[in-house]
Amino acid sequence: MPNEDRRGNVEVYYREFYARMMGHGSDGILSFLWKYPHRLMEKPFKENRKLRILELGCGEGEHLNFVKSGYFEYVATDLDQTRLERMSRSLPKHISTLVCDAQELPFLDGEFDRVIATCLVAHLADPEKALRDWRRVLKPGGHLSIYVPCEPGLALRLFRKLFSAPKAKKLGFDGFNLYIARDHRNDSFRILNIAAEVFKLDQIRYVFRPFFFRSWYLNLFCILQVKRSLEPFNQELRP
Repeated sequence: MPNEDRRGNVEVYYREFYARMMGHGSDGILSFLWKYPHRLMEKPFKENRKLRILELGCGEGEHLNFVKSGYFEYVATDLDQTRLERMSRSLPKHISTLVCDAQELPFLDGEFDRVIATCLVAHLADPEKALRDWRRVLKPGGHLSIYVPCEPGLALRLFRKLFSAPKAKKLGFDGFNLYIARDHRNDSFRILNIAAEVFKLDQIRYVFRPFFFRSWYLNLFCILQVKRSLEPFNQELRP
């Protein structure tokens, strides 16, 4: 592939560089920082006893190591069949994988006790459709955990300039900021406002970091912890 075609190429990044940047093969400050949001997402869940858990956009299984055991079933989904096959070789029997579109899930209403989506919603063509479908497959009283990068906030842009882009270039990937522009199509302001509408009947907790105040501009990421209302499906407001 010519150099110009590789510059900022999303497929090339995930195939050749993702694991060493923000996955199992990373090191240094990036290794610490990709693990921190996973720990934070799981902090409220001291146990998952007998639960059915759905993870969307599981990538190469980075989040699995942070989920407390004891669950009845864990379904890990992604669009990339190659990554799922690579990940599934070492999984226990009660964890299954499925290739599916996170915007149109092949599951019944209220099928899962928990739904988890790490850095996924920023990439989707229709985040509102996705969020409504994630809520649909969640049981009343169930929990949905969503990671949202604070695009295009000052803190996140500065972090990438100082750490992520230089690291990518050192590994041999040119055009990191171009890759981000192509792949992260939804800004956090849009995502958070859509989420407020989709989950207006539910309990929502916003967890911003590294600072604790509610500002997408001055933080690196936000985690939405949503507890679905107990209202019956047929009595809830529809879009």
